Amino acid sequence: MPRVVFRRQELFEAKLCLGSTEIQLADYATTGLRIVAVGPSGIGKTNAGLLIAEQLAAQGWVCVMVDPEGEIEALYGPMVPSPAALRSALLSRTEPFLVVSARDAAEFLPYGQEIFDVANDVRRPVFLMIDEGQVFSTSRKRKKELGAASELLNDFALRGRKRALDLFITATRFSGSLNRAVFGSKNLTLIGCQEDFSAWSALSAQFRGTGIGYNELASLAPGEFFCRSRRGVEKIVMPMAQALAAVAPKARRTRAALPGSFSQWDRAMREISTERLRALTPAVVALLSSVAGLSNQQLASGGRALQDELEGRA
Repeated sequence: MPRVVFRRQELFEAKLCLGSTEIQLADYATTGLRIVAVGPSGIGKTNAGLLIAEQLAAQGWVCVMVDPEGEIEALYGPMVPSPAALRSALLSRTEPFLVVSARDAAEFLPYGQEIFDVANDVRRPVFLMIDEGQVFSTSRKRKKELGAASELLNDFALRGRKRALDLFITATRFSGSLNRAVFGSKNLTLIGCQEDFSAWSALSAQFRGTGIGYNELASLAPGEFFCRSRRGVEKIVMPMAQALAAVAPKARRTRAALPGSFSQWDRAMREISTERLRALTPAVVALLSSVAGLSNQQLASGGRALQDELEGRA
């Protein structure tokens, strides 16, 4: 009997819009989605997961969001009161978002087992978002609840594809945080700003042949990621999830300020195209410096910086 390649039909017409980048999920029809978002706190990993959950929910997925810090419940409704209630909700599929409050591995286990059992029995698309993944997974073999939870996450990552179970998990670091099975099976990676140079040794393999180095990672702003997908590596700017945008305070207008650190200067310079820099001829620079009231020393320093930047891009 000929072998049949497993394909998930719902992924053929589904897509994710991550800022200016559109990812066609047909690329993942034989594997399912296993997304890992990496970076320190405050760079937008949770927002990325919520944005993806909202888009998949609009395309027929039921999204289960595991919330160890009590933040997601305020955005998507009250938490599921019990594992049995979660099972019932997954079977009925009437609610697009299901929030599970689990502060540690012991609280997560009964909910996680229900998720896997329903996925195994029903095999209809479920998106599981696990925030602060290092709370439930470990890079080393452990006993008791943390060990059991880590093994369950491994099952999600390794066996979820034929059960229509897609996974999104956040981690603070690319090594020493989650189990190797999770990292080893990921097929879409979001890497945010890296503030610690020691993290580059683990991350460098993700950017081999791209020309992207630690300085590019360090200069990413909150909400900016390098996205490694089946199509390669792209820089993306994540829009805010709708639920977050609805409660976010309106930003006040502020006066434009000069960058205050090397990473800010570096990011600002990279946003200026080489064509625009070359347009700064000596005559143009002289006119601008006259309008700005720059001293001869400032003008000379700026000229040298401009020349260095152009030479570095050559």
